[in-house]
Amino acid sequence: MCFLPAGWAGAQSVTYDGGFERAVNRYRWTAGLETSGRVSGWEFGATNRYQSDAFILFDDRLSFRDVNALRLNARRPLRGQSSVVARGRSDWFSLSDVLSQSLYGGVSLRVSGLSISPFIGVAMDRRPRARAEDGGTPLKTDAGPAFGAEVALPRRETGGYAVEFSGQGFREQLGPRAGAFARINGSAERAFEQTVLRLEVQGGGARRDAYQAASFLNRGDAPRESETVESTRSDTLGAALRIASPVAENVSLSGSLAFNANNRRVRTLRAPSDALFFDSDFSRRTVDAELSTLYRSRETQIRLGFQGGAEIERRSLANEEDLPTTQASQKRDLLSQADYDRGYVTLQANLRVPVSRRVVLVLDGSANAIRHDTPIINPDDRDEVFYSGRASMLFRPSRILEADVQVNATHYHTVYLKSARSAENNVQQGLRFRPAVRWRPAPGTRINLSSEVRATYTVDDFTLAGRRPTDQAARELRYDLDVEHAFDEGLRARAEVRLSDLRLGRFLDEQFAEIPIDTLRTYGGWFRLQSGTRVAAEIGLRVFIRTDFDRSATVRYARVDEAGVPVLDASGNALTTTISRPGRQRIAQIGPTCSLTWPMRSGVLRFDGWYTVQRVSRKLYGDLPDGSADLIRAAARNGERTIIPNLSLSMRWAL
Repeated sequence: MCFLPAGWAGAQSVTYDGGFERAVNRYRWTAGLETSGRVSGWEFGATNRYQSDAFILFDDRLSFRDVNALRLNARRPLRGQSSVVARGRSDWFSLSDVLSQSLYGGVSLRVSGLSISPFIGVAMDRRPRARAEDGGTPLKTDAGPAFGAEVALPRRETGGYAVEFSGQGFREQLGPRAGAFARINGSAERAFEQTVLRLEVQGGGARRDAYQAASFLNRGDAPRESETVESTRSDTLGAALRIASPVAENVSLSGSLAFNANNRRVRTLRAPSDALFFDSDFSRRTVDAELSTLYRSRETQIRLGFQGGAEIERRSLANEEDLPTTQASQKRDLLSQADYDRGYVTLQANLRVPVSRRVVLVLDGSANAIRHDTPIINPDDRDEVFYSGRASMLFRPSRILEADVQVNATHYHTVYLKSARSAENNVQQGLRFRPAVRWRPAPGTRINLSSEVRATYTVDDFTLAGRRPTDQAARELRYDLDVEHAFDEGLRARAEVRLSDLRLGRFLDEQFAEIPIDTLRTYGGWFRLQSGTRVAAEIGLRVFIRTDFDRSATVRYARVDEAGVPVLDASGNALTTTISRPGRQRIAQIGPTCSLTWPMRSGVLRFDGWYTVQRVSRKLYGDLPDGSADLIRAAARNGERTIIPNLSLSMRWAL
């Protein structure tokens, strides 16, 4: 799918990058080509990106998904500041069997710094349409004229304002379908003494028409009835006003006010006269405001902030008058269920102050309130309150030693206002204690050690009669160690160790106790040896072990008769059976890793590989059948063994 136009011998630069990756059940090939140059007064540029994924499905079948995107640009300067320009585009998607291409040509004019480029061209789009009687999906190719324009005004000073503007718009008329895209961006900025005021405006629109390939609308033998089109049109508009100003010595004030609007309309075109279809309208409006003040004096910093906003979403049935009353009512109610009004308020405070020459104190806090209102038919109406705080103390006793201690606390309360979901009202509280040490005893040696104690408790506001409480507790102890040491001759060793003990339980709020449910223990390590400066090679060993409780651990074991002899089927194969019991499951992974980075004169080649041997074993609790207990325990202990190869190869060349 990668190609260069004829006569490209005068190209000044060609860059190629590609790669291959194997990860568990997926193969991925990637290729990219970028080139630019000058030929006979023309300036050319081309970019092609290709990606192919192959997924291993059941029965070792492969499912492919390919995507290719090609972009071409050409420009030839004329007299003055004008030039002839050309644009080309090609997109291919194998999964949906869609091919879309376009070619534009035009003239770029520059007047008083403003660049205007009108375009005219042709476009083609091929994609599936209605299913045929034999079950196949024929392809439909549409082509037609296309036109567009681009406008750009680089940042410039005008009447004391710094103004910048850009915009583009294209439309393609593809037979019974049409496609359109438009976007504008503009800004104006002015400084009044030390106060900076900035206005930003964005807008855009798009139209996408697609055949209803599997829709009940595409029925009948008439060609017109087999080309039902769903047209989606979307318009967006946004504006933001920002201000920043110093109000006193070491004190500054900043704020912003932003508004965004989005409308989307879905219409059914060329539908059969007796078809029943539903056209819908969607609209979203958001307003966000922010105000903050900052005090900064040497190493002391204090910030206070406020954020607030509102959001509204509405959906409606556009062709309600053309539908039967019952159908219109059902569809209207279904659309309105997703409507909502949302408002939020956030208060923030941050403090950073040196306590002494070697100790720094950092405090952060925030309070958030959210109101989410929905129609009567939607039970998602709720209020949310969220508080969070962090206290951190940073110690620097010497140039080579640094330590910090952090304490984080959160409080999250959700209240559903409709009775249908009020039983889900809950309070979640969390507390984290995280000390860490960073030590660099030598220029090429570093040791980072951190630990964390985390406790999270979720308590329901009330419990329904006849139901058990669902309050939960989660407590975790975690250690992270990262060690790196550099030897002579470009040799470096690195070790990463992770330990975690997570305990889950049913929480008893009044007694502040818990009934254990599960304990999840995780151990991991990655030990690597790196060598080389220009050509870097690495070998290592990765280890991962996880154990947790399984309410229904299933073990497959060989069936034996009363004499302990395996039972065979008519083909001589051993018969097996399964048993399920509560127990613990252990997943162990171990395997070598390697990598190679090879810089070349005009590119770089990188190879990464992992070879993982995984074993899943179990330990069953409870009574086991007489006569097969030893076989079951042995089968559970041996478990299943799986080999997981992973491979990644990437390359990049500049020719």
